Amino acid sequence: MLLVALGHAGVGFLHGGFIGVDVFFVLSGFLITGILLSEARENGSVSLIHFYVRRARRILPAAVLTLVATDLAAYFLLNFVRAREAVWDSLSAATFAANFRFAEQGTDYFAQAQPPSPLLHFWSLAVEEQFYLVWPALLSITLFGIGVARRRRSIGKWQYRRLLVVVALLACVSLGWSIHLTATLPPAAYFSPFTRTWELALGAALALSAPILVRVPPRWSAFMGWSGLLAIAAAAVMFSSRTPFPGYAALLPTVGTALVICAGLADRQPRSAVGRVLELAPMRFIGDRSYAFYLWHWPVLIIAGQYVGYELPVGVKLLLLAGAILLSIISYAVFENPIRRARWSAPRTAVVFAAFMAVTLATAAASFAAIDKKERLLSSPASELVGATALPTVNYTSARVVESDADALPEVVAAAAAARRGDRIPSGLTPPIGELQNESLPYSLPGGCVPVAASSASSSKICRLGRTTSSKSIVVIGDSHAQMWMPAILRMAVRDGWLVIPLLRPGCTPDTWVDHRGLAACRPWYRWAGRQVKLLHPEVTLVGGAVGGSRGAAARAAEHGMVSMARVLEPASGEVVVMGDPEGLTRDPLDCLLSRHASMAKCTTTWPPAALQPYDDIAEQVRNLGIGFLDTRGWFCFEYQCPAVVGRTIVYKDNHHITSTYALRRAATFRAGFRRTIRRRL
Repeated sequence: MLLVALGHAGVGFLHGGFIGVDVFFVLSGFLITGILLSEARENGSVSLIHFYVRRARRILPAAVLTLVATDLAAYFLLNFVRAREAVWDSLSAATFAANFRFAEQGTDYFAQAQPPSPLLHFWSLAVEEQFYLVWPALLSITLFGIGVARRRRSIGKWQYRRLLVVVALLACVSLGWSIHLTATLPPAAYFSPFTRTWELALGAALALSAPILVRVPPRWSAFMGWSGLLAIAAAAVMFSSRTPFPGYAALLPTVGTALVICAGLADRQPRSAVGRVLELAPMRFIGDRSYAFYLWHWPVLIIAGQYVGYELPVGVKLLLLAGAILLSIISYAVFENPIRRARWSAPRTAVVFAAFMAVTLATAAASFAAIDKKERLLSSPASELVGATALPTVNYTSARVVESDADALPEVVAAAAAARRGDRIPSGLTPPIGELQNESLPYSLPGGCVPVAASSASSSKICRLGRTTSSKSIVVIGDSHAQMWMPAILRMAVRDGWLVIPLLRPGCTPDTWVDHRGLAACRPWYRWAGRQVKLLHPEVTLVGGAVGGSRGAAARAAEHGMVSMARVLEPASGEVVVMGDPEGLTRDPLDCLLSRHASMAKCTTTWPPAALQPYDDIAEQVRNLGIGFLDTRGWFCFEYQCPAVVGRTIVYKDNHHITSTYALRRAATFRAGFRRTIRRRL
């Protein structure tokens, strides 16, 4: 638990603190299986009802308290969009399905860019409870068969061995699937119960092997214990968010945990045993309250960070963790422990916990109603969000082409001026803020045209859009930053009679196309896309990718990728046009626009000149090669300032992707710039 919490607090040397969850899975599999085996030996059977009653007493009180408190805190401290998301997450957590919800969001490229949920940590509880929906029944059937016996039945060695074989098979299949899915779809692999079952099964195997492990000699016990603890510590220090996980990597902390457990099982414990450290009073004190601490620490950190609107320093996060420990001490003493130790019958327990669930659902329903009311108030003309100084109405049909920052679009210049004056956000924004994250696209793509960003796909279907019968074609190639221009491209295609063929791979940014960075699928995709352009031989190839705002090695790799792509495509295409990728924003536009005392100034990013260099370098390099460059910076920024709102249109849906609404607003500008860029090369 300390590894998880300190890792979440940003303690620098614990980038892999998340492996504490894997330690927990092994421990949980060991402890619960041990309890079930003890009951089977004593009673000659396993009572599923008593098992689930015990689990409910252990899990639900603290979980329900955390969910209710988080719903209320989200309503009072977060904007209505984030609060609504948190309440939806609480419903998933209450039904122990949080891991499926977060896995789905993790495979959504645009959802990945959103702030983490205050209830994200409930995914591990969901995995554990999903396993225990199946494991007690499977254990009972394996030991005693499927018949219902009223008499006591003893357990022989062969029954233990049979159960151990079942556990080993489960572990092997799950580990194999974990390795495969981690390589092909990492977000789904991280949250899936099927990729984590082997960790719980490892703990179960240790419980089954306990009669043998107690005979481990003291010297070996000490060696195993410290080696296991060292393996856990090494994983916490060496791993990071870039480590493919769980897969092979999860073997290090889980095998380390298994070694520590084996050391603790030995009958004779030497003075040098690792247990001498782990049984110290402070460790045991935290251990007893670790479940409550786990539940409290994450919403405390996340809600505090989202409330202030910026990344909190490590020192502040450590103070917040101290507050979470205090909360866990109080909730453990006055709520969790009294209920867990209450001597209630099974029917009464069921009634109490049905009431708990009812309170959770009622709180969620009340929160939804209050959040809807808050949204209506913020959308009304009298809201503080609406500026007393509205921006001037601008003619969005302007087809003016931008050649330099000084020649930015008039409405962008006006927005930058409003930011310098500190004007409030104008009213009547489009798309509506409440719909910003789920803005509907003005076009549809057939299935398989664009791979899931986090997948291992290095190719896709060849789809034909726009004027599909046209003899002149445009290939749009790149990542999600090329895809975000599709509304404008397709509108131009319909008007001018272009066939549009998208070769898009979200998640594969230009810095991954030729360098060994990012997903392993990106370099094969780069080669595949080049081959497709040679086969299609389009009149024009539009190249786009995430470049704006990148720095250092990432910026150099992005420049290399964009220029290399343009060079590869030029012989196979009548024209190649590289689309400029402006720098974007440094703060999420939704959170900024809904923050307290939001203003045009607060929701405008002012970039230092050095941050603009990658964009300018790419423009210079491709032009020197005689390749067209579509300069888009002036459509977003003026004099280093990039507003989140231009006119009454929200420009960005997150820090770097423009809204479909703004892409359509810029359709005429895009068409004029495209035509002029092409004419320049003819």
